[in-house]
Amino acid sequence: MRRRTIRGAALLLLLALAGSIGRGQTSTAVIDRVEEDWSLAIGTPNPDEIGPQITTCMSPVSDGSTPFVAFDLNYRDYPSFLSGGVQAKVYSGGSVVASASQDNDLLQTTGETITWTQRLSLTSANTLTYAVVNGQSTTWGAFGQGQGLSTLTFTANLSSLASYSPTTSVGNSGVGWQSNRVTQMTLTQVRYYSGGQLVATDTTSRPVDLAIGQ
Repeated sequence: MRRRTIRGAALLLLLALAGSIGRGQTSTAVIDRVEEDWSLAIGTPNPDEIGPQITTCMSPVSDGSTPFVAFDLNYRDYPSFLSGGVQAKVYSGGSVVASASQDNDLLQTTGETITWTQRLSLTSANTLTYAVVNGQSTTWGAFGQGQGLSTLTFTANLSSLASYSPTTSVGNSGVGWQSNRVTQMTLTQVRYYSGGQLVATDTTSRPVDLAIGQ
């Protein structure tokens, strides 16, 4: 059985509803880079049915007013559905405006743990980049920037990332297909930078609700 993308339009709607708590920035520093560390524990995958299918979302703001990035694991759905691998996509106004993919292998190792960092940077006025770095898995080995997954660039009317919220990221991330095959999905740490300098670290562990998508 082939299952298409996680939550679809619900992700777009939730971005507009998520709150802005838990930012952790200082009041004086101009935040121009945010890094999220993620950990995903797979139970028993189902390669015959392309399960599980996982997505995280990362937005520069908490109110859904700018483009955002979705990162898919174990499937790619743009421009058409393909099983396995990973894909990052920038959504703007409900449409994909940039994408990058890596690999096509399906999850099939019981008990596999996958870790990666998502980096959102304001590189110049109104220009942002998104990259996955330090990805590690049994299925794909090392993945992300420098391993075949290109950095994505997009525009938004922003002068800082002060409105970023980890609550928004967690609230819009999850397992859209066969979530019972995932035992844990957690945003483990968030780091905030200004001018290349680390200014704050949020070590709050934020688990994703896996109840949706079974």
